[in-house]
Formats: sequence, structure tokens, C-alpha cells
Amino acid sequence: MPQSDPHRILRPAIVALLVISIGLLLWQYFGLDRVLRIDGESPYRLQIVDDRESGGASVATLAVQDKRIVFGCTLRDQYEWPFCELAIWLSEKPQHGVDLSRFQHIAFKLRSAGSGNPRLRIFVRNFDPRDASADDSLSWRLNELQFDPRDDGREIQVPLRAFNVASWWLVNHKIPVERAAVEMDNVPVIMIDTAGVRENALRSITIDYVEFRGKWVSTGEMALFIIALWVGAALAYLLRGQIGMRRTLAHSREREQELSALNATLMIENAKIGELAKHDPLTGALNRAGVRDALLDEAAMSQISKQSFAALFCDIDHFKRVNDEHGHAVGDQVLQHFTALLRKRIRLRDYLVRWGGEEFVIFCPGTSLEHAGQLAESLRQSIEAADWPTGRPLTASFGVATLADEPLSQFLERADQALYEAKRLGRNRVVSAGSKHTGGQMADMPDS
Repeated sequence: MPQSDPHRILRPAIVALLVISIGLLLWQYFGLDRVLRIDGESPYRLQIVDDRESGGASVATLAVQDKRIVFGCTLRDQYEWPFCELAIWLSEKPQHGVDLSRFQHIAFKLRSAGSGNPRLRIFVRNFDPRDASADDSLSWRLNELQFDPRDDGREIQVPLRAFNVASWWLVNHKIPVERAAVEMDNVPVIMIDTAGVRENALRSITIDYVEFRGKWVSTGEMALFIIALWVGAALAYLLRGQIGMRRTLAHSREREQELSALNATLMIENAKIGELAKHDPLTGALNRAGVRDALLDEAAMSQISKQSFAALFCDIDHFKRVNDEHGHAVGDQVLQHFTALLRKRIRLRDYLVRWGGEEFVIFCPGTSLEHAGQLAESLRQSIEAADWPTGRPLTASFGVATLADEPLSQFLERADQALYEAKRLGRNRVVSAGSKHTGGQMADMPDS
């Protein structure tokens, strides 16, 4: 069985993997962008809070102009920590917050004008049912970032790892140190606060947008995927080679076993194979040695192409009586007439073999069990109706089988058993053998 050159497959496969890997890296770097944008047109609910609820006098205002969010604050030092706050609700239910952990940066473009301290604080509140209550927003994890806006209002981009969890929140809620890190996997609200400095001031904060930016697939994930792609391709290549070698070895072993079994079945000694003639000198039919190679090739082709391959074993009934009553010369004439009759009624592609004595075999490629049985019955009727050198009618018995997924020796044995059954049932009949998958019963063979 010819095998393809593994290197001829390996080279284009490596080139293809390189192209795919480079393409994926470029796609990850220049594309796959993931952005959550918050501005005046976003569907999220905006809410202003100030310190009046805590006894202070600061007043927060909110307006939306075009796409901008204008957040105003009049700070009064009546409260110890005066503040104004803009809350952006990403979800009305804290249990169904937004997962921001897949983003890598936060970017904001805003301008802060007015008197007082310009510093702003951004709080990203994360809800974790293990240590928070849905009805108490103060129990939600407080991820904090403080910054000073740029005077010219240019964009500021900050990695999310710059956030930290407010230490007072960790202490008040008794969070263990193992869980003290920033968490943003379920964020219901984002808040923008003033500096919290005690002062009298007037601030106006115009927010063009706040964006969370990241990649749908991170660099590390893409690298792992590419490594897995290469490892998978290497394993597939090795597995393909292993399977190919096993198939070749199995085919070689199967071929060797079939040859050995067939040699035993045909009773051909290795030392005499080259000396045996391929045709029977009396009848001109093939002998066992003559059909040996063709039988191997046809059987192999049948199993590859999934086409049927039939064998018709036939035996002249009571042939010994012909020899005893009319002599061997007449018996030879009967064998010659018998061979000629069979040859006229089979195809050119079929093989007529004198198996031994008065027993013949017809091998029929591409013939189903049903058609082989019909051919055998037609031959049986022709033999019964023919004129013979003895001046008396002759009959023949037939055993028919088709090759299944089995060694040739077993195939021939089944056909021979079918012939034996035909004789046992009274001769002058056709018996078809079932395949070896029918539990040992032969089709069309009645129970004895």
C-alpha cells in the first residue's frame, strides 16, 4: 500500500500554521477591541448625590448637553467631608451587574473648572453576595482611583490595575487579606466624586465620555491558543504517522496470514509452487496453483471496493459410478464435456477451476449471494438437461458462498460446507451459505 511522503505534508502544514499564527497575533493586536462607553447618550441611569443627606449643605446638579454629561457641585464646609457624587447605574439589580474584569484600561475625557480642589475620585462598586447585601450599597466592594483632570481636557487612560480597594472599607467589612484584591466581575454602579476636602468651592465637571477598553481575547489567551494550535497540529501529525505505520504493518501481517492460510487450504507446498502447471491438462480449466494469485487479488479488491465475491463449489453426482460402469476414458470425456458446459455459461471474468477429481469451483467477482445462487441453479438445470457420453442423464450439486470480512480459508470452507450440505440433502440441488456474521447458520440451508 503506497504511503504519502510525510515531509510533503509537513512543509505546507508548517507554512499554514505560521501564516495563521501571525494573522491571529496581528488580529489580536490591531483588532478584537472591546469597549464599554459611557456618555450623555448611553442607556445607563444617572443619579446625583450630595452631602445634604448627611447634614451638609453641598448641592449637586446634573445636565446633559449633546453627548456630554455636565456635573456641577457647590461645596459647603458645613459637613466634615463635603462631597458631590455622580452615580452611573450599569444595572438596577446588583445581582446582574456588568463584568468589567475582561477590560484592561479605563479612559476618560473630561474638563473640570471652577474653584477649590480639582481632584476627582472614581469608585467602581462590585457586588459579591458572599460579603454584600443587595439592599446596602455601602457593603459593595469599593474599588477606588483618584486623579487630577488635565487642564486642557485631553483624554486620560489608566490601567485598571491602578485601582485599589479602599482600606477603610476592608476594615469595616472585615474582609480577609486573601480577598483584599480589586474585583470587578459584577459591577452595578460607577461613581465620580469630588475630592472630599472640607472647603467652600464651586466646581463644574464636563464629561465627554468614560470608556472601559480591552480585548475580546487577551494577549495571553491568544498566545495559549496559538501554542495549543501548534501542539494539536504536532500531535495530529504524529498520530497520523502512527496510524499509517500501524495500518501498513497490519496490512502486511494480514497479507502474510492469508497467504499462509491459503497455501494450507490449497495444499500447495512452498517448494512445489513454481513447478505446478496453472491449468488442468485434461479439462483445460485452471488448477489450484493457477488461480492462487488471482484469488488473492480478487479477494483484496472485493474488500477494498466493498463489492461481492462469490464462490460456486460444484460436484458431479455419483461420478464414481460413471468410472465403474463405463471406464475412466468415458469418465474423462464426461469431465471435458462438463467443463465445456460450465465455461459456456459463465462470464469471461469468472474463474473456472478444477478443484480435484469431479469437483470444480467457479469464482465470480462482483456477484452477490443471490445472483450466485441463481447462476448455480441455471447451471444445475443445464447439466441435468444435457446429453452425456454415458447416454444417461447426469446431475450436479452446488455450494455457494460470498466473501465476508474473513480469511480466504474460512470463505472457501463455508462454500465447501454448503456443497457437502447439498449432497447430504440428496444431491442435484443448490445450497447457499450465509456469511460468518449469521451465528454459524448458513442461509438457505435447512436444519438436519
